[in-house]
Amino acid sequence: MKSLISRILDKVLSWHESYKKENLKSSLGSCGARVWLGHEVIIWSTDNVILEDDVAINSFTHVFGAGGVRIGARTLISACCSISSVTHPEPVAERRIGIELPVVIEEDCWLGTGAIVLPGVRIGKGSIVAAGAVVTKDIPPLSVAMGVPARVVRQIRT
Repeated sequence: MKSLISRILDKVLSWHESYKKENLKSSLGSCGARVWLGHEVIIWSTDNVILEDDVAINSFTHVFGAGGVRIGARTLISACCSISSVTHPEPVAERRIGIELPVVIEEDCWLGTGAIVLPGVRIGKGSIVAAGAVVTKDIPPLSVAMGVPARVVRQIRT
């Protein structure tokens, strides 16, 4: 049986976690209804990030939003994913300059655990990105993409 101190500590930690998530949601450029954020989701440049209704982002996912990130309604993002809308030029003398390229993940998508979405990419409506895939270019709607770099392996039947 848990001691009184353990139960109180659990309540305080739970309240703090809820407070952090609500504060993060309120700082976004736009946050739809019923958005769910897992433990330790980190979003940078929150004012450039749009989450539509019913988006779920699982634990330990990072979103680098400076270039703009839009995640469409009913999209599921598994744990440990990375979505970045910022890159750097190749020449050594210019690498400190950030290049902002928006990322769009359309409605009803699903990113598997550890998927990485690079700047300037659009993932089409209803698509699935497999666990561990690295998305370097656009994925058409209703596609399953996997691998490094991610390649479309089949279409999804509706």
